[in-house]
Amino acid sequence: MKRSSSLPFVFPALCAAWIGGLGLGLAACAANEAEPPFLTSGPGGSGGSGGAGGEPGGSTGGTTGGGDDVKPPPHPDDTLVAVVDSPAPRPLGCMGIDPSEPATFFVSADDSNSMASPVHVRDLLRLGMEPFPSEIRTHEFLNYYKIQYPAAPPGKLSLFPELEAVADAPAQLYFQVALRSFNAVQPRKPMNITFLVDTSGSMQGPGLTRAKATILALASQLAAGDLVGMVTWGAVNNVLLADHVVTGPNDVAILSVVDALTASGGTDLASGLHAGYDLAQKHYAPGRLNRVVLISDGGANVGVTDGDRIAMAAADADKEGIYLLGVATGPALTHNDAVMNPLTDKGRGAYVYLDSVEEAANMFANRFDETMDIAARSVSVEFTLPWYFNIHKFYGEEYATEKPEVEPQHLAPDDAMIFSQVLEACDASIINPSDLVTIRAVWTTPITYTKQTTEVTTTIGELLAAQKKGLPKGKVIVMYAEALKRPSKKILTAARDAALAYDPELADPVIAEIVSLLEKHPQF
Repeated sequence: MKRSSSLPFVFPALCAAWIGGLGLGLAACAANEAEPPFLTSGPGGSGGSGGAGGEPGGSTGGTTGGGDDVKPPPHPDDTLVAVVDSPAPRPLGCMGIDPSEPATFFVSADDSNSMASPVHVRDLLRLGMEPFPSEIRTHEFLNYYKIQYPAAPPGKLSLFPELEAVADAPAQLYFQVALRSFNAVQPRKPMNITFLVDTSGSMQGPGLTRAKATILALASQLAAGDLVGMVTWGAVNNVLLADHVVTGPNDVAILSVVDALTASGGTDLASGLHAGYDLAQKHYAPGRLNRVVLISDGGANVGVTDGDRIAMAAADADKEGIYLLGVATGPALTHNDAVMNPLTDKGRGAYVYLDSVEEAANMFANRFDETMDIAARSVSVEFTLPWYFNIHKFYGEEYATEKPEVEPQHLAPDDAMIFSQVLEACDASIINPSDLVTIRAVWTTPITYTKQTTEVTTTIGELLAAQKKGLPKGKVIVMYAEALKRPSKKILTAARDAALAYDPELADPVIAEIVSLLEKHPQF
């Protein structure tokens, strides 16, 4: 800092503040007004000054020769000044941010078994149709396409934070966090399943075929002693099974009822939903996995048709542990997300879409535990980051700086919640590799409602240096979904090329499917 001769009292204070943190005395600045302050290896400084805050030295200006005992008044530069630490000035972009308060964010990726969006999109693309941006929920793509992380110990959850620099954006970091559950416990808990099957006229054809395939796939996974109920609904409701005790996989009574299903009439979804929950609550069994499986094309056309109002029928299900699993059967062009998505969100269960009979087997036989069970209930995830970070882009369902603003979600066994976001510092120069990052997950056990916590604390530098387990694949999945929201030849090609760069041989079936679907987009 250059000294101003017109401010004799201001300069010493500013200079002392500038070097105070380094232990230098005021005289180091006062010795030569024409020169900038400099550093010395000792505590003195020019002219024999003492340490910070000490008495001025003998050769400093303001002393006189001779033997007169009367001392002249002190020169302003000899006045004692208290030297205090002063942090380096913050970059302009960081002004107004309190460096004493860390940046805290509460995040949600929806229930880990909500996976309808990517399969509906796949159905549309294979038909040569372009999905609407509103139909693309990026967090569901991260739920559906598996990213492998090591399983947590039984009864526990494990956190896997990953961090990577963003090319050509020095202030930004790609941040992915996986919350991995434990593998499904075998033998599993007994089940109490109520099937609520849409048999209205709109279900004729692929809809009813996929509905039957869903029940058959689930029937193949049932065990002796499980309880099953079944209600069909169209213009009227019919109870086909009530509190049926299963004899084992592929129970004959269930198969017989499924074989006889036909579709006709209107779609009174509200009435059917109430009938299904009445049956489920009547035969509610503590200690079991209680599920209502709603199978429909979502085309409510009689009775209450507003998605939010219908969803209220399931609003109290979470209190009793009766979770709603929504199965959308298509077909793609008439599928109504506005009904099924809010309904299953309120019902706190999975939401899946079937584009084929094979997908029914995939979701309800191969991924049975992931779609039907819950490993951790009411999961809340919190990031505590250095003060200078904000979330620049968020690919989950929602985030907030206050915990009550984000609804906790459920995590299935054999599964992971993936939180994907881009962090941005107020200025790239202020990012410190030694600064701490903490991720905390709080949840309750699904049966006993016991509160549990898992937490990881590390540094920015450690995260950047660590091997990336799932982040590269997560970036490919996110880039695919985001490209579909604002498609152009350039954007779709860039997403395809990123997938090929990650897996040139297309050895991963997920990457192979993403490449194939991008190339089927009408704008590719």
